[in-house]
Amino acid sequence: MTPTSSHPARDLPSAEFQARVSRLLACQKRLRLDAILLFSEVNRYYFTGLATSNGLLLTRNSSGPAFYTDFRYLTMSKRSAPWLPCHTLWRAADEPGVLAKLGKGWTRAGYEGQLDTARYLRLKAALPQVEWVDISGSVADMRALKSRAEQQAVRAAACANDRLFAAVLKEITPGISEWDIRSRVRRESDRIGQGEAFDTIACVGKNGAECHHHPDTTVLKHGQPLLIDLGVRLDHYCSDMTRCVFFGSPTPLYRELHAVVLKANQKAIRAIKPGMPCSAIDAIARKHIEKAGYGAYFGHGLGHAVGLEIHEAPSFSSACQTLLKPGMVLTVEPGIYLPGKLGIRIEDLVLVTRGGCELLSQTPRWLTI
Repeated sequence: MTPTSSHPARDLPSAEFQARVSRLLACQKRLRLDAILLFSEVNRYYFTGLATSNGLLLTRNSSGPAFYTDFRYLTMSKRSAPWLPCHTLWRAADEPGVLAKLGKGWTRAGYEGQLDTARYLRLKAALPQVEWVDISGSVADMRALKSRAEQQAVRAAACANDRLFAAVLKEITPGISEWDIRSRVRRESDRIGQGEAFDTIACVGKNGAECHHHPDTTVLKHGQPLLIDLGVRLDHYCSDMTRCVFFGSPTPLYRELHAVVLKANQKAIRAIKPGMPCSAIDAIARKHIEKAGYGAYFGHGLGHAVGLEIHEAPSFSSACQTLLKPGMVLTVEPGIYLPGKLGIRIEDLVLVTRGGCELLSQTPRWLTI
């Protein structure tokens, strides 16, 4: 099949980004900050809708929000975000001096905790009087609650992922290698969306026991299972799904493990509702797998949030006490991995709603060819 041209990524309406900046300013006021500096590419995009490899979103009590970027993106930024003042970004060597002037009078400023150490030290040296407050958690909380427009974008990405899986499955027959499967997913991801949301995981036979196996030259044979974890990026938003397919008549062990994992998946999804701690959802699936005797072979968390990035906060894990809220989008992906034998994972994408959750992944969970 020859791939047809896909459209470039489309942005949400500018009102969406303006509303996000308003929430950021409210956060700034609540934390009693004089300013917020956001350097990371994904957070810059989240609040501005501007996709640039270099830049800074700066919000100050004295003058409001402004976006700084270099010559390559300045014209585009002014055209795409006329509601946001856009200025030329200073050279890296000039940053300490520029920030010293901009931050004169600041006492508290917010920054992203994942900022690289060298830049953080430059900030501290330029503004030694400032108390730097890590606002990563606050930004993550904002991004965790998807607006109606974002929910629709994720729904579309999940639907595209179902189409991606169906298109690739038609081309998978015994004799194909894991690497060839991965290549077909990549090709179809460009046709259906704007590429993969992450590097596809394709595992033939015992390779499925390596839950993040890197596809290699292993060839699929009749009488073997295939685990495939894939996601397409559509209009900036990610999708994520894992399915297991058996080529031939499934073995008793495969049937047993698949049934246990599927039941764990279903129990967890049925329990999802606002107010539930993320850790409690993880525990529901984990206890079912433990009761079946395979607890030692489920070594990762039950799931993670998805949005502009494939891994966001919160997560379904024993350590995450975040309470679920409507608008959160997470994966539910229990698994059992028997080294040298077999691995089963069933992963669905769900949207937390007022009354429970909406299952976004629609591909059947039991597949034999």
